[in-house]
Amino acid sequence: MRLSFLIIFLIGLVSCKSYVTDDSPSTEIPKDITLFQQYMLDEINFARTKPAEYAESRLKAFNDHSTDNGSYQYLKNLTPVTALSFSNALNQSATKYAVFLANNNLIGHDADGTALSRAIREGYTGSLLGENIAGASDNLFNATLNPQSTAIGFVSLLIIDDGVADFGHRLIMLNSKYKIVGIGFGRNAASTYINYTVQDFGN
Repeated sequence: MRLSFLIIFLIGLVSCKSYVTDDSPSTEIPKDITLFQQYMLDEINFARTKPAEYAESRLKAFNDHSTDNGSYQYLKNLTPVTALSFSNALNQSATKYAVFLANNNLIGHDADGTALSRAIREGYTGSLLGENIAGASDNLFNATLNPQSTAIGFVSLLIIDDGVADFGHRLIMLNSKYKIVGIGFGRNAASTYINYTVQDFGN
């Protein structure tokens, strides 16, 4: 990918949020996983379990053009962490919220309750919750047409964390405390960012 790739479409990154509860973790059997969700889980786990290899494969072009926000070196020096698995409750919460954001032309964590309240509504009982949200208007981020490239693109955007001084999105995504994840996608051609994704991380 080249520098021009970053500037030809609108990107929305929302400051991430983390929550702590006193509930015990839940165990679930995944069901009804979309191709996009599976590709994104694979991409997140690629970055988590093989960070140096991920940096070379996904971030080198950005690093060469000084547009990686320090992510290339960060992942090159990162200690691998365990892979995530799906949570039905978090998949439901993330999916419903991504669709809500797209349909209402919004981007933010608290447009329909908090991330934690939405997850609890879907049956989440873990003790930690972190959420990442991103939107991108380019058709390369249309998960209904391009599920794999959309997953790769959104994970890269969140790891690069352009314009986010605390690197919160990458820190949540690569945090060893998280063991499960929910992934959602929403699309509305009449909205500002058109393609929206939500990642909800829990334990």
